[in-house]
Amino acid sequence: MKLEISEQYLMLLVSALNDSITYNEKFLSSETIEDVADYEEHLLCLENCQGWLEEEYTKIAKENQSLLPYNRLVRKK
Repeated sequence: MKLEISEQYLMLLVSALNDSITYNEKFLSSETIEDVADYEEHLLCLENCQGWLEEEYTKIAKENQSLLPYNRLVRKK
């Protein structure tokens, strides 16, 4: 199954996923929660999804010059 999405929504999805990962990383280190295991698992799922999305985005961007480069949407640590 192939996901069909507009260029703008694809770039927004990449950015939103990155923001979610950043937020969850800070949340885990904030000492707000007692048991971090579930949140760590959630963060791992987000990171795995980001890896897949980066691969897909890169493939699409090769064929579509109007997309911003992936590294401009996501700041690597």
